[in-house]
Amino acid sequence: MLLIRKLMFAIIILMSGLMSAGELRASDTLENIQKKTVEYLKRAGARSADWGIQVFDPEDNRVLIEVNPDKAFLPASVMKLVTTAAALEKLGPDFRFNTGVYTNGTTLDEKGVLDGDIILVGRGDPNLVDSYGDLGQPPALPGLAEKIKDMGIREITGDIFGDDSYFVYSSNGKNDKGTLYGAPVTALSINNNVVKVTARAPKSGKAVTVELEPRSGFRVRNQAAIGASDAKQTLSIRLLSASNTIVVSGVLPASKSVAQSIVLNTPAETTAAVFKEELERQGIKIKGAVRAIHYGDILSDVKNAWIILAEHKSLPLVRGLEIINKRSQNLHAEMLLRTLGAELRGLGSNEAGLEAVKDFLVKTGFYTENIRLDDGCGLSRDNFLTPRFQTSFLEYLRRQPYFSRFFDTLAVSGTDGTLRGRLSSNSAKGSIYAKTGSLNGVATLSGYIATQSGKYLVFSIFANRATATDAVKKTIDDICSLFAALY
Repeated sequence: MLLIRKLMFAIIILMSGLMSAGELRASDTLENIQKKTVEYLKRAGARSADWGIQVFDPEDNRVLIEVNPDKAFLPASVMKLVTTAAALEKLGPDFRFNTGVYTNGTTLDEKGVLDGDIILVGRGDPNLVDSYGDLGQPPALPGLAEKIKDMGIREITGDIFGDDSYFVYSSNGKNDKGTLYGAPVTALSINNNVVKVTARAPKSGKAVTVELEPRSGFRVRNQAAIGASDAKQTLSIRLLSASNTIVVSGVLPASKSVAQSIVLNTPAETTAAVFKEELERQGIKIKGAVRAIHYGDILSDVKNAWIILAEHKSLPLVRGLEIINKRSQNLHAEMLLRTLGAELRGLGSNEAGLEAVKDFLVKTGFYTENIRLDDGCGLSRDNFLTPRFQTSFLEYLRRQPYFSRFFDTLAVSGTDGTLRGRLSSNSAKGSIYAKTGSLNGVATLSGYIATQSGKYLVFSIFANRATATDAVKKTIDDICSLFAALY
């Protein structure tokens, strides 16, 4: 993919050489771009924001424009670039997550009866189910269940455990508690740790139907009523606190449907319940219940006695980074941060993960007192980066052997990811490769700009304390478009 883009840039350079003098004026000089950028920052809606900007030309080793380059700003989801780059550097692009099925049983008789428990051990793979369909891989749990059947196991006398102890247990994300943006961070996750509930009211019928994904592990209390087609919709879908009961109530007009995603209270148990169902689908009888093992529940010597039955290896790490950077998936970024902690510091916690990232930045010379790291995804308002740090860091990545693979994880202007609907004009479409960031009062964008002359520029634009976010985002896009037109 990178080769195709480079060929496209080469074509742009060739076409530029064939342009007439009148057409060349459609491009802009650096001096004019600098002046226009200053004017853009004075626009209504933009001038009230606190701006930090740096655009750097690595080919000529010069800063093209900067505003408050050493001031600390909230980066929002631009923080994901730091997390994913650290993972590429320290774990490698081809690192794979291993999800294992173990047993503490010792006897498998001639009838295929396993006397013991089954333990599904998660080690941070966020894509046991390819929820977005981006990876092109089948769900992992059916394949693991089939492997258990192929071993001759026909009955399990014990329980089915979901073990998420690879990470220090956290009931919810550090920020945006209880929202889809702050789903629980667990080493064993499924469906992005949310359950999708779809309620449908048939045109003719007596009851609202309710469908769940995943289906397993939940009880549904359906109290909803079907209303006339023109009735007011009052449908409510909620998961009762500290339970696995979903309550659907209110009125849903006939022929209407409502879909809602709800954060899981107990991801490990839910994943184990789905696995239990897959085992039963293979004809394996389960006598026990669904349970969970969290960090600290079982001593290491007990785990060391477990026997491995089957294993699922994820796709290479870099494939999953596309979901984090293009889609800005928070849970996946937080799971990756804790994986860094587990693999490099021996503890799958937020703090250990941050220490691993900090060690990487210190060794590469980028860690300073002006920056602060508090999470892996950028939801925290205790993260602070400077435009100079971010731009310098991205320029460092440009010189690394894994850069082309990192580059392909970024959203492309007017094309995909969080930039699909932005920067789609002819001059900017396909020219900006970057990570977006957005919080209340915060809009950020950082990455690379391919100019009309075929150069790659490195840039970071941070806007904090914004009161008109849409106007600020438009200003960011307009500034990027100016530099994309640089000849």
